Amino acid sequence: MTKNIEFNLILEDLLSGKDLDESTSKYLMISWLNEDFSPVQTGALLAALRVKKASGIELASMGDELLKACDLPIDRPDLFLVDTCGTGGDGVNTFNISTAVAFVAAACGVKISKHGNRSASGKVGSADVLSNLGLNLNASLEKVILAVENVGITFLFAPAWHKSLINLAPLRKSLGIRTIFNQLGPLVNPLRPNAQVLGVASEDLLIPMAEALNSLGMKRAIIVYGHGGLDEASLEGHNKIVFVDNGQLKETSINIADYGYKNSKNMKLVVNNSSNEEIMESVLSGSGCEEHIHVVAFNTALVLWAAGLEDNIKNGIEVAMDSIRDGKPWNKFLDLKNFLRD
Repeated sequence: MTKNIEFNLILEDLLSGKDLDESTSKYLMISWLNEDFSPVQTGALLAALRVKKASGIELASMGDELLKACDLPIDRPDLFLVDTCGTGGDGVNTFNISTAVAFVAAACGVKISKHGNRSASGKVGSADVLSNLGLNLNASLEKVILAVENVGITFLFAPAWHKSLINLAPLRKSLGIRTIFNQLGPLVNPLRPNAQVLGVASEDLLIPMAEALNSLGMKRAIIVYGHGGLDEASLEGHNKIVFVDNGQLKETSINIADYGYKNSKNMKLVVNNSSNEEIMESVLSGSGCEEHIHVVAFNTALVLWAAGLEDNIKNGIEVAMDSIRDGKPWNKFLDLKNFLRD
């Protein structure tokens, strides 16, 4: 009876547009993990949260409980780690920019802990493209952690780490809508990175995601909503940005034209005749088309800032471009592929 009363009160608050406090948000996630709510109750709560729109406190509190439920098989490496995982769901069907960025950033010296999954939208997910390129998604969790020390980059396939959410997967799929779990995904990297570049597909997610990362102890982060609705920094025009820097949030905008590069339409980034895998290899090996290379270099510059390696965005773009021209990112991918082999 108590659980039903608590459920009814929480649902009523959400339906009236009231944000949940930290303790209630944590209770909600713990209840989901313990399967205390029926599928109907969970569906109602997820729908109500979607309509209300999640707050930074709700996201951070639920994310914290998900991280507590995710035990590491070996100690976390004592490294400054950076993630490039975003929300996805922009519907633009570009090639997987953030995944390419991860390997370019790693080739530039950033220790990358890339968290990702298969596609939850029309856009190909990071796990889809990496698996198709031959990366072993079933490597032992120990080996996945060791890769970041030995290779400089690793990929954490979300379902292998967040097994507590497996029981919710059928319900989320049957709902057929994006829920708060799509927003939580980028916040719950099991290796708890120190910094992150996080793309969002909706402008109203900028501040809540920034607040959540800040509350979760992220040292430096950039949350970006790209021009034209991209969940990456776009080449098309001004991109809205929130910087998180040691507890401080700063809103601004950036445009690649401000750094001496020309603007171009987002349509130039859409996957058409070439596959995601072909584009990924061409960009990482330095043979890709200009727009593909420029958008990856632009977003890599944001990662270099988050990692503390380059505070000047223009310089960061040039560092990334040099690495791409030399084909170092593709070699970094091959190194990870070989390391994670059975």
